[in-house]
Amino acid sequence: MINFNELNNLLSSAACGSRAAECHGFLCGYLCVRSEIEDDVLKECLMADLEDNEAVSQCLEQLSLMACSIIDEIGSDTFALGLLLPADDASLADRSAALTDWCGGFLSGLGAAGITDFDLLSYECREVIQDLYKICRLDTDNVENGDEGNEASLMELIEYVRMGAILVHDELRKDTGRKNEYTKLH
Repeated sequence: MINFNELNNLLSSAACGSRAAECHGFLCGYLCVRSEIEDDVLKECLMADLEDNEAVSQCLEQLSLMACSIIDEIGSDTFALGLLLPADDASLADRSAALTDWCGGFLSGLGAAGITDFDLLSYECREVIQDLYKICRLDTDNVENGDEGNEASLMELIEYVRMGAILVHDELRKDTGRKNEYTKLH
């Protein structure tokens, strides 16, 4: 699978306003509700107003491949989902900002897939979604590198977000008897 920097560079070359973590989060959120993602959803939600060209086509291809990986990872019994974030050698501020992007993308993906009533979700899922909303609103401009406490906190937060995404997926995808109650089909 393409890494964070490669996808960011590809998105940048296509003049896309979305970043790698945001796109990955969007795909994860969307795929918590739907079993696949169509190219028109990718174009409309992540690449709006971009003219078709080679760079856009490459982005769509990579995002489609990423979606296939996410489907396998998020639904696995081994909790294999990994968040597409900068490598550990990136600055703490950059990794924190990417996590906020990922959370915002995840929430956007849920919305684009049709989640309309969070009150129908379990208390645990509602709490995760509220926490993701708070995380995507964090100010990461003043995060300092070199602080082991901040580093440990970020790692714990990443793990919480990862497991929260799996929890939301499990509730929305595996509880098929209630799935249509959560969404309003367009």
